[in-house]
Amino acid sequence: MFKKAYMSWNDVPALIDLEQASVLLGLNIESVRRYCVTGDIPAVQIGKQWRIDKQKLMQKFGYIQ
Repeated sequence: MFKKAYMSWNDVPALIDLEQASVLLGLNIESVRRYCVTGDIPAVQIGKQWRIDKQKLMQKFGYIQ
């Protein structure tokens, strides 16, 4: 799949999937999935897909207070 490079957090959509989160965080997709399952990354599972709120991700990793 194509991995989009974001120039700024302003370019990132409000809800992102595992692949987008993996690119932003510099982690592989399975690591991001594991963090979502354990709750280390706040996310919601819809069927087999995960959605991560950009604002919560930014807060979790210290990009915003």
